[in-house]
Amino acid sequence: MIDSVLVESVKPSQIKKIASGIDSLTLLDVYSPIQNLDNFAKDVLLGLKADKKFLSPKYFYDQKGSELFVQITKTDEYYPTRTEREIINQFSPDIIKKCENVEQLIELGSGTSEKTDILLKNFHEKRNKIDYIMIDVSDIIIESGKELLKKYDRLSVTGILSDYTRGLTLVPKIGNKAKLILFLGSSIGNFEPHEIEKFLVLTRQNLNQEDFILVGFDLVKDRKILHAAYNDTKGITKAFNLNILRRINRELEANFDLNKFEHHAFYNENRSRIEMHLVSKENQMVTIDALKIKIYFKKNESIHTENSYKFTHKMIHSYAGMANLNIIKTWTDPANYFALCLMRQNRKNICA
Repeated sequence: MIDSVLVESVKPSQIKKIASGIDSLTLLDVYSPIQNLDNFAKDVLLGLKADKKFLSPKYFYDQKGSELFVQITKTDEYYPTRTEREIINQFSPDIIKKCENVEQLIELGSGTSEKTDILLKNFHEKRNKIDYIMIDVSDIIIESGKELLKKYDRLSVTGILSDYTRGLTLVPKIGNKAKLILFLGSSIGNFEPHEIEKFLVLTRQNLNQEDFILVGFDLVKDRKILHAAYNDTKGITKAFNLNILRRINRELEANFDLNKFEHHAFYNENRSRIEMHLVSKENQMVTIDALKIKIYFKKNESIHTENSYKFTHKMIHSYAGMANLNIIKTWTDPANYFALCLMRQNRKNICA
C-alpha cells in the first residue's frame, strides 16, 4: 500500500490500522497536536501583535471550521465547489487518458474527498488497482477513507495527517508508481503570489518524469458574483470567519467576544483577490491567557484572516512557467468560472 521507507520514518505510535468492512485504512499521523498547538500560539502572537493584525487561514479548519466550510460549499452563492465538480464529472475520462500510467492519486487537503471520488470511480474502472493517499491536517480523512474503502474493492487508502509542505516532501517516498497529485478546490488561491511560485516549485521538485499535478484555479469574473460567494445570505461564511476567534478562545484561553466583531469580505480588484477580515465594532481589549498578553482593538480595526486570489489564464501560465512546469491541458466550465490545469515537469517533447 505504501512504501516501507515512509512507514519507517514515522513512530510506531503514529501508525494506525482502522478497520472498514473487509479492508483497512492506514493512518500515518505526522502532525503532532502538541507541535500544532505550539505553532498556532506562535502564529497568533505574531499576527495579533503586528501593526496590521492578521491570522493565517490555515487555522480555520478545526472540526467546527471544517463542518462550516462543507456547509459553505452547498450555499447557492458559492460556485467554486459545484463548478469544479461539474468539470471533473464531464472531463474525468479525458483527465485519466492524459495521465497515462498513473496508478496512485495523492491529494493535498483532501477533506471529504467528494470530488476526488468521481476521479477514483473512473480510475477504478480503468486500472487493476489504484492507491489513494489523502494528506490533510484534519482527521476528517478517517471517515472519508473508510467510506471510499466500502465503495471500491481494488482500492488501497492511506491517510497522512500533515500540512501541505510536509506532505509534499513525503511524496517521493510513497512507492515507485506513477502519481497524480491533486490540489483541488482553488486552495492555491489562499497563497500569496510568492508562495504560489514556491509551492509549485516544491511540487515539481518532488515529481518524477511520469508524474502529474492537477490544480484547481478560481478565475477572475464579475465582482458581484465574487462578493456574493463570500457573503452568503445564510451567514455561514460569517460564522466560518468568526470561528477562528472561537478557536483562539478555546485553545489559547482568550476572551474574544464574537458579538463585538463583524465579518467583512470584499473583492480587491487591483490585487485580484477576495479579502476576508474580522472588524472590531468598538474599542476593546482582549486577553489571551496562554500567551500572557492583552490585545487592544480600535473601533473599525480589522484582523485580516484570508486572501483568495482569482486568476486569469495568462497568470496561470506565468506561474507554471516560473516553476518549470508545463500545462498539458486546461479544462473549464462554459461560463469560464473555474479552471482545472494538468501539469508536469517541463519536457521538450511536451507542448503546453
